[in-house]
Amino acid sequence: MDYYDGRLKIINKTDRVICFDHEVDTILDVPSINKKDVFISERIEPGDSTNVVLPGSKRKWIIEVSSGKDSTLSIFVFDYEQVLKNDWDTLIMNKKYKRLDYKLNNLIKNNWTVIVE
Repeated sequence: MDYYDGRLKIINKTDRVICFDHEVDTILDVPSINKKDVFISERIEPGDSTNVVLPGSKRKWIIEVSSGKDSTLSIFVFDYEQVLKNDWDTLIMNKKYKRLDYKLNNLIKNNWTVIVE
């Protein structure tokens, strides 16, 4: 039987198309050759949402966030158009993203819902 955890939900309340990544660290992993291609496929339209699925366990998000510094999950939000126009290293070096940090207890309290505004 396959196990996965799709409890994390990201809601885009901006008026722009966004894409995102997540880390259990406050630093985004760079450089990555195929990262931009992954980002372009992970877009969220304005007013839409997506559930982020981690394979391996029905408690994978709890395990993942607990393993990070201060049990904090960082969500890195990018403007989709900026991702299309720039290479990955430029986006990261110029900090063309918004970082949202959530402690495990806040994620649980908010029912694992992250609202991007």
